[in-house]
Amino acid sequence: MNFAIIGYGKMGKLYDSLLNAKYLVDLLPVAKRVYFSQIDEFIAYRQPVDLVIVTTPSHTHFEVVKKLLINNYNVLCEKPLCLSSKEAEKLEWLAMRKKLILYQSTLERYNPLIKFFLKNIDIADVARIKSYRYGIQPAGNYTNNPRFDLGIHDVDLWFYLSNKKVPWQINVGYGQPRREILVYLKNKSLLKLDLLNKHIFYNGSVLDFTKASPNNPILEMIFDLIYKNVAMNEKWSKEIKILEMADSCKVSLNNVKI
Repeated sequence: MNFAIIGYGKMGKLYDSLLNAKYLVDLLPVAKRVYFSQIDEFIAYRQPVDLVIVTTPSHTHFEVVKKLLINNYNVLCEKPLCLSSKEAEKLEWLAMRKKLILYQSTLERYNPLIKFFLKNIDIADVARIKSYRYGIQPAGNYTNNPRFDLGIHDVDLWFYLSNKKVPWQINVGYGQPRREILVYLKNKSLLKLDLLNKHIFYNGSVLDFTKASPNNPILEMIFDLIYKNVAMNEKWSKEIKILEMADSCKVSLNNVKI
């Protein structure tokens, strides 16, 4: 498989270390690689690739992804796809019209704790969910809005795990890293998923996932995109719309309103 990576910062380097991309696009030179300094240069040479991965700053995603779709490239974009639901809708329409992959990175879906939840917990038994997601503020010109930078993960999980049927309160911000999901069951029990330390707590018992077989979320996601019949073009605009409507760093979600 041939891959191209647009943006060679932290995430671009991470993707490249796993995929060994054939083409790289970045403002700074990348030694001993097939390298382009501008996306227009890459497109002009009509390089044949199976998937283009966009890891540029969030505010550039719309224009970069639009150019790629117009020129018939399948696209995987780091989250969030856009900072505007209207722009995301335009990209979705373009991908649908051209029958192309348009996928927003969903790495948290491949977290082993989330896999455990999906396999073992009946969503009908869940009364409500509360999550806390805090992290280090990104450097440079990446988005400094924690709702879009961090909250998008839990909004995506709300869609993915419950199809928006369970009320979910998301708390996000910059600070000491914390990634926890508290699942309040209808039988009054509490299930706690500590995504950062890879532990699940339930009724005094602890499931330790640090010793489980290692998985690589990026490779699993790429495999699903390329080889499995997954939903290539989900309605990412609906997730972004929720973040737009939230007026603080506490986002309360249910199937009716924010």
